[in-house]
Amino acid sequence: MTQLLITIDDISRLSSFDGNIDNDSINPFIFMAQNAEIKRILGDDLYNKILTDFENDTLTGDYLDIYNNYISIILSYYTCSYYLQLAIPKVSQNGVYLVTPEKTEQIFDEKTNAMAQKYEKLAVGLELKFIEVLDDLNLSERPAPSSINPKSNFNWMRP
Repeated sequence: MTQLLITIDDISRLSSFDGNIDNDSINPFIFMAQNAEIKRILGDDLYNKILTDFENDTLTGDYLDIYNNYISIILSYYTCSYYLQLAIPKVSQNGVYLVTPEKTEQIFDEKTNAMAQKYEKLAVGLELKFIEVLDDLNLSERPAPSSINPKSNFNWMRP
């Protein structure tokens, strides 16, 4: 499995998510968001550079700055969105069910979907800012600005 660029601790510092969510529960959603969203934003070359340097604990300079100020935050918000949309029901050989802890009231559908959309909007807003910043950096692995496909209906905002 690919090295994950964030943990539940990173997510809980940036969101309403409890830091006690089990790694086995949240890690697939970090992986999904990292593979689908971060790789899309960075392109293969820059993604691989960031991932390799992260694994080797050698992120420095602009690479460390973009990881700390953009990548980890965008990934946290997309993970929250994915988790809220997909982790509510659990699937086992006995079927699909909802986990209901004692003495709690669970929220469903429109409330969780609204929360998921808000986290996605936070991610998209920061993603658009990051693309502007990335355009100004002189990184050899940086994708051409025209090849970045921002996840937004607001492409008119980008110069």
